[in-house]
Amino acid sequence: MQQEMEYIYEVYKEKNFTRAAEKLFITQPALGMAIQKVEDRLGMPIFDRSTRPISLTDAGYAYLEYIESTT
Repeated sequence: MQQEMEYIYEVYKEKNFTRAAEKLFITQPALGMAIQKVEDRLGMPIFDRSTRPISLTDAGYAYLEYIESTT
């Protein structure tokens, strides 16, 4: 699995950037920047950061399906 896919999948599982970053052994800002790069490339957000816990957007669900189909 590509690193960015692993990052997104871990945030999805944890529903929290900080906990995901801890499990991935990277800093939270580095994780946030990596995911932001993917979102910029896609032209839409993957996560709805306004909810607690964070949730996937429609684009996020589609991206997650792609991740699961490639593993």
